[in-house]
Amino acid sequence: MNSIDTRTQILDTAQDLIQRVGVNAMSYQDISEAVGIRKASIHYHFPSKDDLVAALLDRYNNYFLRLVDGIIAQSDSAEVKLRRYCSLFEATLCSGNGDKVCLYGMVGAELATLKHPLVDRVTAFYRNNEARLVQILNQGKESGEFSFVGDIQAMATLIFSLLEGGFLVARAHGGASQYRAIIEQLIQLVKG
Repeated sequence: MNSIDTRTQILDTAQDLIQRVGVNAMSYQDISEAVGIRKASIHYHFPSKDDLVAALLDRYNNYFLRLVDGIIAQSDSAEVKLRRYCSLFEATLCSGNGDKVCLYGMVGAELATLKHPLVDRVTAFYRNNEARLVQILNQGKESGEFSFVGDIQAMATLIFSLLEGGFLVARAHGGASQYRAIIEQLIQLVKG
C-alpha cells in the first residue's frame, strides 16, 4: 500500500466514522482497526487528531462546494437548483446504513470541544453554503418562482439550518422518508 492510498484510506475511514458517531467518539484506534494499519502509521500522516479533522474538513469543503457550484452554474430553474442542492444532503443520509449526516454538521455539533482553526473552517462552510443559497433564492425571486415573504439571507440561513438539523431528526425518527418530507415542505414554503 503506498502512502497516498494509506492517507486516502485514513481520511475515508475517519470521515465515515465522524459522520456516524462524531469527532469525539472517533479514535485513531478505530481507524487503525478499520484500515488494518498501526496507529503510528496514522500519526505519520496526521500527527494529531486536529490535523486529521482539518484535512477532512478541507477535503469535504472543496468537494461539496464544487458540487454546489456545478448546480448553480446550470441553466436550470431556481426550484430545480434548490431541489438538487437539497438532494446532496439527502444522498448523505441515504449512504451507508442510512445513518450518516453532513461532516460539517456533525463537527459543528461539537464546536465547544474543538480548537479555533477547526471552528473557523466550520463557520466558513456554513457561510459559503448560505451565500450559494442566496444566489439560488435571488434567481427564484427574480424569475417569480419563489414568492416567500421575508429576507433572502434569513431564508438561506433557515434552509441550511433545516437541512443540517433535519439529519438529526431523520436519524432519530423516520429516516430518509421523513427527510424527503421535510425537504418537500421546505420547497412549498419557498414557493410561497
